[in-house]
Amino acid sequence: MNSNTFIYRPKLLLRSFGFILSALLFSGCGQSDHIPYAFITNQLDDSVSVINTLTQENIATINVGHRPAGIAVSDRRIFVSNAESSDISIIDRQSLKVLSTVPVGQGPVGIATDRQGKHVYVADWYKHIVSVINPDTAQIIREIKVGESPAGLLIDDSLHRLYVANRDSDTVSVIDTVSFDTLATLETGDAPFGLALNPVTDELYTVNVRSNNVTVIDTDKLQVTRTLDVGEWPYCATISLDGQHLFVTNQDEDSVTVIENRTGKILKVIEIGQTPEGIDITPDGNFVFAANWGSSDLSIIDTSTLEVVKTIHTGEGSRAFGLFIN
Repeated sequence: MNSNTFIYRPKLLLRSFGFILSALLFSGCGQSDHIPYAFITNQLDDSVSVINTLTQENIATINVGHRPAGIAVSDRRIFVSNAESSDISIIDRQSLKVLSTVPVGQGPVGIATDRQGKHVYVADWYKHIVSVINPDTAQIIREIKVGESPAGLLIDDSLHRLYVANRDSDTVSVIDTVSFDTLATLETGDAPFGLALNPVTDELYTVNVRSNNVTVIDTDKLQVTRTLDVGEWPYCATISLDGQHLFVTNQDEDSVTVIENRTGKILKVIEIGQTPEGIDITPDGNFVFAANWGSSDLSIIDTSTLEVVKTIHTGEGSRAFGLFIN
């Protein structure tokens, strides 16, 4: 096992060595024909699966760098962090072709972009920084110091902010995306990894892998307001379009926990594929897609019935860490 193995099989190493590596809400419209696609990073076969969310079919496979983990999608381009080749792949949204590869840091994992794709933000697990990349020039223009082992990244376009989950510091960094200054550092649960933002209540959710809960943060006051219990080894989350329901993947239970946001009550635990990781919701709010590492597939959940309606085979080690539907 090489030194980077923990990037793509996190929970095994937490149990062996005492640490873990194990954004997310709805996406915007799709490409020019307005068909939203789901882009699923497959970490064990160095590829991205392209899923038509309307027909719910796997329509293409894109070869990228070594051990792809994170995914971010703008209206024109797709950005993939390749953990073991220490770079990102920039993919054209129309042609689905790789346009360029940008070397970045030592262990890029989390990745995010603004709605227009003006900047790309990449979390470096080893260097404890976030690199800011201009995708037009394929150049790093800034490095921002954050907490230890940054993982999930999430852009809040309305407030011009970047949220960074610092897994080994048990904190979230709040970054101004205009000045690149750090506005606040907030304490969370144990080992925050995935992030989700509620567009209705203006709440930020951090999924805390080792404490099996979710920290809820008021983004106006920048204060922690409450904690929600979920399943074993939670990883990522997404929110319904009306802001009422939070969906959280639980790696060790092969499930998704559905929480009523107002009360914090668990409405249902949905059994899905093996070792679920990334999760996102379709632009119409009708379906939640969850990528399953262990079974190399994608579970599709109907948000009205809270039932799995279809399972789609993807690639080996499907991860889809980030906002992957657009």
